[in-house]
Amino acid sequence: MNHIDVLDDAVSVNGHVLKFPLSYDEIRDALGEARIVIDERYGRHLQYFYDDLGIEFEGSPLYLKELRKKKAYRDDEHFIISLTLYVTGNKIYSFYDSKCEKNYEGDLTFLGRKIDRTKTWRTPGGYGYQSLLSDEGKEKEWMHVSASIYTDDDGPLYDKDHLLKDVNITFKPERPRSDVNYDIFMPEEECLSFDTFNFKLAVINELMYNQEVLKPYFDIYDYMAFRKAHWNLETSSNVRAAVNYFKELPIPAGLADNITEINMDGSDEIYMNIAPEWDGRDDRFDFRKLSEKELKQFGNLKKMLVFGNSKDIVGLKKICEPLGIEVEPLAEIG
Repeated sequence: MNHIDVLDDAVSVNGHVLKFPLSYDEIRDALGEARIVIDERYGRHLQYFYDDLGIEFEGSPLYLKELRKKKAYRDDEHFIISLTLYVTGNKIYSFYDSKCEKNYEGDLTFLGRKIDRTKTWRTPGGYGYQSLLSDEGKEKEWMHVSASIYTDDDGPLYDKDHLLKDVNITFKPERPRSDVNYDIFMPEEECLSFDTFNFKLAVINELMYNQEVLKPYFDIYDYMAFRKAHWNLETSSNVRAAVNYFKELPIPAGLADNITEINMDGSDEIYMNIAPEWDGRDDRFDFRKLSEKELKQFGNLKKMLVFGNSKDIVGLKKICEPLGIEVEPLAEIG
């Protein structure tokens, strides 16, 4: 008999603990190959069917944005956030064509306990359930995983240890609170000087987000909470407050030796924090030239991968090559 136990931010499937958000590689390592169905009608939506188990995992790259917002993002491959147990054999989702070929036979528990029917609530088409972790202090603490129980009746959910209803289990993380102080203080040591703001952004991305040696780690949602602001972050435009923060941010000169390469990419964290909905299709973060003065601060810099094509970076290469810095255009990297 199958057994699934739902944990705070993970699920145990027959003893295999899988932590959300999941990648297909992690699921495959635990359960083997899945039957994969891809639906492009509502964005790229992927279903991973384990027909012999009666289990389907579900995810989409579209979920990555929300995972970033909730600080649950791992990488672009970890976008699977739910699984469905096909207990009755019904086709649960009216907008997708597939279902499991066999029914799920087994138990389902949350933190080792069966679903408490007295603690469920009515939802369209069924019931909802989420386990309470702690009731101490001013706020209740809930699991980061919830369940949707597909049934129109009030009948039992179990027959002894056998689950009787179709259930969808979904990762719904709460964004952790931040205690970061975003007030800017000038360090006592000498700081780097920049003539080109977009070059400064590329340096910050390497030091702050890739190497994590420049503090604090800037997060636009935390910054908004810190400033008690209500900016529109569902936008492809630059958030002016974020731009101003990075313009004012001092970078200690002692960190310059950490920069050996700069590899710009449209998905870099710094751009996602300046323009959360930016699609990378314009040149707002490009730079075509740099001053010799700002470049000479980075004695260990040997290579830069920058936005643009070969024609765009002709002038930049003329400046960089005498200093021993190789420049390549991102548009022509396969």
